[in-house]
Amino acid sequence: MAFTTGVLPILVVNGCYIVSVVGNHIPKCIPYLQGCTSISSAGRYGAAFFLFKSGMIPLALLLAYFWILVRRWLIALGDRQNRELQALVYIGLLGAAFLILYTVFLGTKGDIYSLLRRFGVTVYFSCSYLAQLLLLHRLVTLRDAGKIQLPRSITGGMLTIAIVLLFLGLISIPIGNFLFIDEKKTAMNIIEWNFALLLSGYYLLAWRAWLRVDPVQNVTDGT
Repeated sequence: MAFTTGVLPILVVNGCYIVSVVGNHIPKCIPYLQGCTSISSAGRYGAAFFLFKSGMIPLALLLAYFWILVRRWLIALGDRQNRELQALVYIGLLGAAFLILYTVFLGTKGDIYSLLRRFGVTVYFSCSYLAQLLLLHRLVTLRDAGKIQLPRSITGGMLTIAIVLLFLGLISIPIGNFLFIDEKKTAMNIIEWNFALLLSGYYLLAWRAWLRVDPVQNVTDGT
């Protein structure tokens, strides 16, 4: 589950970009470094339009289920059913819901639909980031309490991703307000592509944590 939530968006988004380039709908470049187009543009035209929607809506449903399973997993590891754990699930579910909102309205025209798309993707990114932070905190808390044995390379990787994501979010503020329109668009595209990639990479680390910390084995070992 965690592996799929990490790999699927990478495959869908990059697949849409390739399909759109082949169809001459968007320019050819390395979007992570050159920012010649946005993720939305990559999934807006031709066959990529259908690929994006058929991939991202199932992804949103998988993400919702992922956060529900995360709660059950943490409880099985000995975590307490506190407000932080509840917030983790609710925030994760909210992010998944707004991913659906963004995906549904991608490709539609009009100021209202444009606003809904921007609002949807912003809330999705923000809520997913917050839920990931809360998961990291719960895992570190369980490890420090001696309830699980989790390699620091995994939590360290999660923390590194969280720090870089925060940095990208912060630098997007002055970029969005002070750069000229062409420079701003390119820079924001670069941030968007890398933010989405790192967000997905976190789920792959969560998958590794899931494999390393089995609740049944954890109880057997007495940790």
